[in-house]
Amino acid sequence: MTMEQNVEEIQENLLKFGCCRVCAVRHLTKPSTINVKTLITASEQDHDEPKRLKQNPCIACLGLFQSPQKDDIINKIISYLKTSKYDSDTFNLAFNLPMCTIIRGHSIALYVSKMRITFNPTIPTAYVCAKDAWKLMAEDAIVKATGKRFDVHSPLLVTVDFHYDDIKDECDCLNAIIKLSNKNLQNILSQMDNKDFVSQYGEMPSVPESTIEFKSVGARHESVYIAGRYNKWSRTLSQTPWIVDQERRLESSVEEIISNPIKKHALADEFRFSSSGREDIDVRMLGRGRPFAIELVNPKLTKFSYEVLREIENEINTDPQVTVTHLQNVVKDQLKELKSGEEFKIKVYKALCYVEGELPDMEKLNNCAPLEIAQYTPIRVLHRRANMVRPRTIHSIKAVATKVGKDNGCSFFNVILSTQAGTYVKEFVHGDFGRTNPCLRTVLENDTVDILALDVLDIEIDWPPPVKY
Repeated sequence: MTMEQNVEEIQENLLKFGCCRVCAVRHLTKPSTINVKTLITASEQDHDEPKRLKQNPCIACLGLFQSPQKDDIINKIISYLKTSKYDSDTFNLAFNLPMCTIIRGHSIALYVSKMRITFNPTIPTAYVCAKDAWKLMAEDAIVKATGKRFDVHSPLLVTVDFHYDDIKDECDCLNAIIKLSNKNLQNILSQMDNKDFVSQYGEMPSVPESTIEFKSVGARHESVYIAGRYNKWSRTLSQTPWIVDQERRLESSVEEIISNPIKKHALADEFRFSSSGREDIDVRMLGRGRPFAIELVNPKLTKFSYEVLREIENEINTDPQVTVTHLQNVVKDQLKELKSGEEFKIKVYKALCYVEGELPDMEKLNNCAPLEIAQYTPIRVLHRRANMVRPRTIHSIKAVATKVGKDNGCSFFNVILSTQAGTYVKEFVHGDFGRTNPCLRTVLENDTVDILALDVLDIEIDWPPPVKY
């Protein structure tokens, strides 16, 4: 008897035992040689054999490859992809099949290895598992119906879940001698003694009384990232939503003003906002703006052209409190530019300060930098930050007298200073009851020095790169 005759004989036996033709073929095919045409041909032959008993589901796939079940499930996947609005040109598939399909496959593989004359009867023959065969057939149909390409590296993963009523009864017989788990189930079975398996499970899988059922289909696209710079013109706007005891304190925030229009365009589930530092509510962000990035979670529309990004900018910029520029696509690896070497970045501020009485000698300030200071955690943030001392560097200071409103017995001056990122500038002005030292009060030797307003003029980070308008 030749090997080919032996294979044909085993295939006929599998059909008699209750396998569908697709399962009979895949159990006699090496994974490296399988192709979708072979599976489709087997499926068509199965469909064209009305004389074969079909009242019971296949003993291997539980009806997964049988008509009309197979076509109904594939059509549901196709319908989902066509209506879900994902614009990805590619897709990948994940199938969560009941673990009893793996157990049934292992049982049949043991039978085939025992029957094939050229194989070691103690080792299950390599075969195409139900999940891989189903993916091949489904992928082919989905590609033809949607025009999307299948790609194992696609950012769009379509997940299909199935249900089988009798899964507990089927697994209980093996659970008595080995703990089964969905994770690495095939490895667990391969390490099990074949005689123990057969004694508990039987020579071949039983004919199932119920059919595998489609449970759900869903999809998830990898996150997409958008970056840019923002200016904040308001002194009554927080960077992130200000919520205390589950109650909003302000109507909006920089994060929401920027992110909501982007989220709406992308049809994303949610967004995650990050930036290179943050300014206080009463501090404006001027100059080139603060670099920021937004992660769009599970976006459906992911193709942000130059024109679309400019439209989104214009929509955001209708809010007078915030202006966004240089909006662009970035990849996740680029986000490290926001946080890398954060403590060593230089930030430039302008502080409007005052002192009671005559203006002190501004040259004391102009000649004191660079200046090393020690800052304990400011009293105003002690409720949310650890009490610790932070060494910081003031790289340069330029103080210039100015006039503000009516003569009220105070002298005013602007201080432009460049500092190490993380410097608490307000506290550097007034000293925070001695918790920042030295400070402007100690340098000018005047305990009445205080701050009226603060602006961020620049954050010296050249990211993201400028967009050509």
